[in-house]
Amino acid sequence: MKTHFNELRSPQLRTWLFSAMVAVGLVTATGFPAASAWAQSDNTGDPAADPGTDTTSTGDPAAPDNTTPGQLTVQLSGTATANNDTELQISPPQFDTGLIEIGSSTSQTVMIKHAGAANSPSIQINEAELFGGTPDEYAVDFNGYTTLFPGDEVAVNVTFTPIYPGDKSAGLRMNVDGLTAPVVMMFKGKSRFPLTSDLLNSVDSINFGQTLAGTATTKNFTLTNDGDPTAPAVNISSFTLSGQNPNSFESNFTPTTLQPGDALNVAVSIKNNVTGFNQALATIEHDGNNDAIEILLEGTKVAAGSVPISFSTSKLNGASITRGTAAQFGPDGKFYVTEMDGAIKIYNIQRNGKDNYSATLTQTINSISQTPNHNDDGTPANLGNKRLVTGILVVGTAATPIIYVASSDPRQAAGPSGHDSGLDTNSGILHKLTKSGNNWIKQDLVRGLPRSEENHVPNGMVLQGNTLYLVTGGHTNEGAPSNNFAFTPEYALSAAVLEIDLAAIGNSTYDLPTLDDEDRPGVNDANDPFGGNDGKNQAKLIPTSPVKVFSTGYRNAYDLVMASNGKMYTFDNGPNPPWGGPPIGNCSNQVSEGGGFHPDQLHVVSQGSYGGHPNPTRGNKSNTFNASNPQTPIEGPANPADCNYKAAGQGDGSLTTILGSTNGMTEYTASNFFGQLQGDLIVSSFNKKITRVVLTPDGNGVASKQVLLDNFGTAPLDITSQGDNDPFPGTMWIIDNIDQDILVMEPSDY
Repeated sequence: MKTHFNELRSPQLRTWLFSAMVAVGLVTATGFPAASAWAQSDNTGDPAADPGTDTTSTGDPAAPDNTTPGQLTVQLSGTATANNDTELQISPPQFDTGLIEIGSSTSQTVMIKHAGAANSPSIQINEAELFGGTPDEYAVDFNGYTTLFPGDEVAVNVTFTPIYPGDKSAGLRMNVDGLTAPVVMMFKGKSRFPLTSDLLNSVDSINFGQTLAGTATTKNFTLTNDGDPTAPAVNISSFTLSGQNPNSFESNFTPTTLQPGDALNVAVSIKNNVTGFNQALATIEHDGNNDAIEILLEGTKVAAGSVPISFSTSKLNGASITRGTAAQFGPDGKFYVTEMDGAIKIYNIQRNGKDNYSATLTQTINSISQTPNHNDDGTPANLGNKRLVTGILVVGTAATPIIYVASSDPRQAAGPSGHDSGLDTNSGILHKLTKSGNNWIKQDLVRGLPRSEENHVPNGMVLQGNTLYLVTGGHTNEGAPSNNFAFTPEYALSAAVLEIDLAAIGNSTYDLPTLDDEDRPGVNDANDPFGGNDGKNQAKLIPTSPVKVFSTGYRNAYDLVMASNGKMYTFDNGPNPPWGGPPIGNCSNQVSEGGGFHPDQLHVVSQGSYGGHPNPTRGNKSNTFNASNPQTPIEGPANPADCNYKAAGQGDGSLTTILGSTNGMTEYTASNFFGQLQGDLIVSSFNKKITRVVLTPDGNGVASKQVLLDNFGTAPLDITSQGDNDPFPGTMWIIDNIDQDILVMEPSDY
């Protein structure tokens, strides 16, 4: 059965049904369109609003009857009308209270007015009550029971006080005499929990470690307002110190206000006038959402010299070397190692923990070992892709490293047998390797450098601007030819520190001019500058050459170091008995056997300085070569100082001596141990010792020596160190030429 609304005979039934439709939001009694977005159904369970019938019927006559026995279902349809009083005005009839934080409230005033003519009857408002989705979060100061005469109005204050976050809606329903449905005003809003700002701290504790007494040490931490952009500012009011030693610390803190996202950098220092272990608790008070911030401060002040200097040692894992000779970290952070046969290996180094380092081979450069060799008569020698390399210098940039390498004939002869192997005594070459992509471009800068019949060869290097300083070994034991050195004399460029003008050479190769060898006549024979021929074809010392002698008197210096004090240092190997004596007669090149033992010596290398090992060829131009065409290789004046043998520590100008073949040398520049080692020279010796050499303030003397490690390896040859800004600050790296190891010295305060 379908019955239209206006067909209902009972006025009471029509009034009840209309009220129910208003209550569920189908119509409004004030003439506004019903909108479910403004209020939810007022389904309160009131019997006056809920007839208890099933309202799910579709209205389709063919639909099945879903009623239960004993119930009558009446399907209704039609257009509802109501008796509305247009003289009762509500302003505004609906409103939005906006977003309100929980804990706050907002109010809106609504005016209810009798807008009828002066002779209109009064309007009696009976009960007024809240209804809708969240009526418990709204309050009104009007409960009805008011009579309005024409022109009267009443103010109703609606207050929104949210309890839970989310969307809110409610309404005020008023029953009015003479109206068939309630009068309704609607309101909605939103709520959220209040936005807060936490003050975040970058650290929970600051450990200053050990610091030197008499110096203030400062560290920093950061305070940040972590609130959302619309969250409140945080006022930081105080920084206080308490605990064991609050007076040992200080801070630059001043009270400040941080807006959301802002940060404050705070410096805190351990004072310079305290000693021993110090501890305090810093407390930072603020009005942010979180508690006061606490930071534990700790530090130990020690007197200079009271901190022990100690190193632990380990082997570098993963590095495979056969006879390593030199090593250096490059500007790209990689570790470059030379092998005695001329190979250069490049490693990536990783620290896995204390005394735990591993190496990954990234590349092997073979272009030096593939350099052709010659015999001492200048003819080619097939020696199986080998060159003796003992010196390396890595400079340039991380993107474009440059390697300077000194190589020579790989053979070694002489010794007690006096055997002359025919190795090329002009085989020394200074190479330059420039990285291009994954390749290395080789340039031979200088060819024809001297190399002894023994193992005294071009060794260490230092680069200053466009000048490269290169050590060349001597050909004798104490200056004169002898059996154990295959009777080879000193050459014009041997037993010296050379200075090489790289700008003058440029991108070319400079072949050292040589004597006119009587065994192969012609100023420039086909094999020059190779084949020294025991001096007959040696390179000449020419004043206008880009290769000059800077300092003389070095028997077999291995490393060169340009220290931070601006001075250059080298350790020279002393002579051995009975490998040969000093020059005899008037600074001649006559054979002189015998000789004594003298320790190795530390020298300051400067322009024109003399280290005590003679070179009669430079000292006396009467020493000529090629009997059929006598020639001196010295163009310009002789250097008489080169005639005199000066024993180590006995007028040779050395700063100190060490018993044992001392070769590798590095300046320690890291600030470990409170800088106690900064500026010291660290040397490695075949006596298995690593020695610290403390220089005097002017750098011209030695204040003290200390053995850092004893019984270290088998033949520690070269040593290099890392500074504060290097990948492994304070560490030292040693090449053992016999054990096939790379050893790492790690400072105890790493």
